[in-house]
Amino acid sequence: MRVEARRIVSGVGALAALVLVRALLPQGMPLGVVVQGLVLGSLSALTAMGLVLIYRASRVVNFAQAEIGGIAASVAVVLVAGEGWSYWLALPAGLVVAMLTGLLMDLTVVRRFANAPRLIFTVATIGAAQVLGAFELGLPSLSPSLGPLSTFRTPFEVSFRIGPLVFNGNHVIALAAVPLVLLALAAFLSKSDTGIAVRAAADSQERALLLGIPVRRLSRVTWVLAAALSGLGALLSAPIVGPNVGVIAGPVVLLTPLAAAVVGRMESLPVTLAAALGLGVFQQVVLWNYPRSSTVDVGLFAVILVALLLQRRRYSRSDDAGLGGFVAVQEIRPLSKAVAALPELRAARVLGVAALILIAGIWPMFLSAPNLTLFAYFAIFGVLGVSLVVLTGWAGQISLGQFAFAGVGASVTAYLLTQHNTDLFLSLAAATVVTGALAAVIGLPALRIPGPFLAVTTLAFGVPVSTYLLNAGNFPELTPSRLVRPVLLRRFDLDGRLTFYYFCLASLVLVVWLAANFRRSRIGRVVLATRENERGATAYSVNVVRSKLVA
Repeated sequence: MRVEARRIVSGVGALAALVLVRALLPQGMPLGVVVQGLVLGSLSALTAMGLVLIYRASRVVNFAQAEIGGIAASVAVVLVAGEGWSYWLALPAGLVVAMLTGLLMDLTVVRRFANAPRLIFTVATIGAAQVLGAFELGLPSLSPSLGPLSTFRTPFEVSFRIGPLVFNGNHVIALAAVPLVLLALAAFLSKSDTGIAVRAAADSQERALLLGIPVRRLSRVTWVLAAALSGLGALLSAPIVGPNVGVIAGPVVLLTPLAAAVVGRMESLPVTLAAALGLGVFQQVVLWNYPRSSTVDVGLFAVILVALLLQRRRYSRSDDAGLGGFVAVQEIRPLSKAVAALPELRAARVLGVAALILIAGIWPMFLSAPNLTLFAYFAIFGVLGVSLVVLTGWAGQISLGQFAFAGVGASVTAYLLTQHNTDLFLSLAAATVVTGALAAVIGLPALRIPGPFLAVTTLAFGVPVSTYLLNAGNFPELTPSRLVRPVLLRRFDLDGRLTFYYFCLASLVLVVWLAANFRRSRIGRVVLATRENERGATAYSVNVVRSKLVA
């Protein structure tokens, strides 16, 4: 009876899953679409495994990983389409450029920030991504014959059809090259002395140093290897997806490898590979049924949240998050009372306050309208800066989606003002509540696991907010083409640029005051203690997840 009941339940579950799939995928899952997803997923897996290798070696998420591959692909396009090089020469040249870029990253960013807090190290990789993106933008100027759709093709003239899609030599080379690369990587990490040493150093750098393993040299090998993987993935995918020359890779390209690495918990290469293949199929199937790339971005964001929710909170030997290794910044000691009472310092404090009042409060009265708009932006960006001080400086967490939260708050405010004629203060309060609740939903899955997973989650959140939620084609009421600023308290017309600037400045002053009070409160001190030493805070019955979530 029990076996029969299980069979019945299994049959009902399979039938329900089939009905759900048919409802969600009206166009089905053609075999050709699945094969296309496996091809692109395997190429994305190379970048994802590079992310995992670097994280295991340096305990940092390299947000420049996609840009390294983008530079390699752009160089190959310039050499083939612009200079007429052979494919067999341009492909190794692009791969060498990727490896040299990884070596340069190690010699500059890694060497400079190797002993710095991991948070600062991670921010340094974001800065490196911007620099590499600037090089990508400048590469097309090297050849005037290049266009925005310039690309290159493999020399194999092969064409065959699977399902509704046509495959060619570009797919064949990718299908042949990726398994060989994966086998070579597995052999290197499991059979060679250098590969075994890389794995040992990733487990515990301190023990590796005690055993005489050259950890610094192995870090360089890891960064070059990860750059080669990313470069090869971009070079093989460029003929298939077609790069936009002169356009940076950006977070959209990085999102899928990051999602795969998160599913693998930034540790397991086999799980990361399987996740990348699954995500590749997921992307292509969703795109086949809903031909809008923004829908795929929403799906990837949901996958990351679910993957983090399903992972258990655990500490490994290499996870040093609770012992001070990931401290965000060093606290600056306050001046002693004797030093603070010196006449020179008191005079400097008075002059500083006076200069601030003059620049922020009086000077704008004499500025032109465009400059007043610029000053209003300064105040708005200042509010965002204060939010990063609380989250990054005091809580030690990286968020790459603060502008996404600002966009959601702006859309809520605009919707209430234009559609319901709500009072401005009520609209701002509603936007604050909505974005705060959204931050809790996004932060809870990421903050329960040690590591920089909040940065990954907020990046994944920012992409669909930009491409899907704030897309006028999807939700025009959230992005009105015109918004008339209301009259505040029946007296102050915010449509005036000077009045609007002072309103933004007053908001900034209020936010600074609230943040300073938060810093001095018990909750603020708990947040700082959690940042300094999670395990020590836990020993004093502090709920570290709740502390981070409050920040």
